Amino acid sequence: MACTAAGCRLQIVHPASRFVLFFIRIAFGIALAFAVAANAADVFEEQLRPILDANCFQCHGGKKQKGGVELASFFNQESVIKKYKLWRNVLQQVETNEMPPEDEKVSLSEGDRAKLVAGLKQTLALLESDHPLLLDPGPGPIRRLSRAEYGNTIRDLIGIEFDAGKEVGMPEDNTGTGYANLASALIIPRAAMEKYFMAADAILARLYSDPDVKTPDKRRDQAAFKALFSNATADRAAAETLIRQFLRRAYRRPVAQSEVERALKVFDTSAAKGDPFPLAIRRVLKPILVSPSFLFRIEEDQPDQTGPVSASRVSDVELASRLSYFLWASMPDEPLLALAESNSLSQVLEAQVKRMLADPRAEALTENFTLKWLQLERLAAARPSTEFFPTFNDKLKRAMKEEVTTFCDHLRADDRSILELLDADYTFANEELGKLYGLQSVAGKEFQRVTLKPEDHRGGVLGMAGILTETSHTNRTSPTQRGKWVLEVIFGTPPAPPPPDAGMFKDEKKSKEPKDFREKLAQHASDAVCAGCHRKLDPLGFGLDNYDAIGAWRPTSAALNTGGELPGGEKFSGATELRQILWKRRDEFERNFVSQLLTYGLGRELDYFDVRTVSKIKARLDQEGHQFSTLVLGIVNSYPFLNRRPAEPAATALLR
Repeated sequence: MACTAAGCRLQIVHPASRFVLFFIRIAFGIALAFAVAANAADVFEEQLRPILDANCFQCHGGKKQKGGVELASFFNQESVIKKYKLWRNVLQQVETNEMPPEDEKVSLSEGDRAKLVAGLKQTLALLESDHPLLLDPGPGPIRRLSRAEYGNTIRDLIGIEFDAGKEVGMPEDNTGTGYANLASALIIPRAAMEKYFMAADAILARLYSDPDVKTPDKRRDQAAFKALFSNATADRAAAETLIRQFLRRAYRRPVAQSEVERALKVFDTSAAKGDPFPLAIRRVLKPILVSPSFLFRIEEDQPDQTGPVSASRVSDVELASRLSYFLWASMPDEPLLALAESNSLSQVLEAQVKRMLADPRAEALTENFTLKWLQLERLAAARPSTEFFPTFNDKLKRAMKEEVTTFCDHLRADDRSILELLDADYTFANEELGKLYGLQSVAGKEFQRVTLKPEDHRGGVLGMAGILTETSHTNRTSPTQRGKWVLEVIFGTPPAPPPPDAGMFKDEKKSKEPKDFREKLAQHASDAVCAGCHRKLDPLGFGLDNYDAIGAWRPTSAALNTGGELPGGEKFSGATELRQILWKRRDEFERNFVSQLLTYGLGRELDYFDVRTVSKIKARLDQEGHQFSTLVLGIVNSYPFLNRRPAEPAATALLR
């Protein structure tokens, strides 16, 4: 796609451009190798690979890869750095004696273990260096508005609260386990373009009350209609002014006169047929609502790119869109866009961030990021049955979601410490949820802030019924699912995907019949294929077993075995002691939370060159009290948020 002030068009990239980019990537790889070599001797190649060869490759080599982990193809520090997530997990498991497992024939000596830990730490520490070759902001790819962003943008552009995507059957964004705004997921299949034309018709039907378009309600949105035509007289000059203003807001940038003239031709043709002024304007609006400049966030490559990775700072207009879609999942408002057009936004960036965080539109950050991070969408299909839990109904389920949503948005609105996600002395509840929690003072349907005491066994997301319910089965808790949730969500270290038959208890004859579910699960987890993951997952899950399948507290008893030992050797008994252990690891939690919000803010997965950015933001949080606004400002002021390098071209930039 080629983009100028006059607009955007699809462009087939010349094959030579691909070769140029290919050689740029090769050159960057070579330069990175030299940079790594300049920092220190290749510790990995000289000291660590022989230890790995002797102790690890028989299970994680070319022929056999337990847990889907292959290590034999790594030969030097450069290769390790580029796969830092994998090697960070290797380091953690070696350091906590999880690897090699006790039941393996291989035994790693304490001397080799110490060398391996020290060497991996030294290698991964290179990611924190100031070398310019690691100063890479990542690409600024063309990205489509997500479903949520599309709906919010229509709301703020036209003034209509209407889910047009749902109305016309637009498919949900296919995000997998990621966030809906990640550029990698935001393509438009050709077949889906028809839905955007249908959505534009449905939106304009709401604005104009068109009897020819089927809508649930034929009444025109009077407020939105009047706002659009409030200052318009029925002549061509008024049409030009209205169209220019609408284009500017829809495209989120200044528009060229040629773009205005193209739109005016549509108006002129309609007016010449005798169409009234509002209808002639309507015929202009539809092409705008299906234009790539509206449906996509497009940033231009700058001609003055400098540095080893050809990075350049985004313009203030592009920064305004980055900021508004990060915090509001919507278009810039007039104050933000006006500052950007005058090239003043960068000078008042902190003030604008704080203004935007205080705006109700910032609730979108809670809805689209925090709840997605917590995997709360799973609550809608929660499995506990009223046969086993009679109080569990849709009313209680809604209250569970409302607690999580209200608490998380409170962190944003009141600028609280993000560590309160892990532990807090308050929550929000209504009478319905208060009964489940045993909070006698809570009455009424409305949610209210409740001060918690230690004997309430709540505080932070780990004590919230919505989280505990989404990780349960029909008639019981799921220790494995709860343990997986803790590793994946709290620490960002998800276990390897389970084998195809995982979760099925084999009908094998045992010498001893299990006395309870915990022992039955232990027998299942003794399988060599399953043992590695269950060793990490199950103790965490059983530690939370003081909470039943819908999150009600049940005291530890002889029938409820909630003790355990984590792979690092830490022992606990019950949810309270487990939460204390997790609190000691709050630095890991906070670093993961920074990484998650940075991923959302950039709209792409993080790479090895983003590690230093995460560390800098984490250091700032430590210095300034862990406030939510400190984290957001750290992201907004970060190098990758303010800069970009060209995205790799594709043969078809928009449609696949």
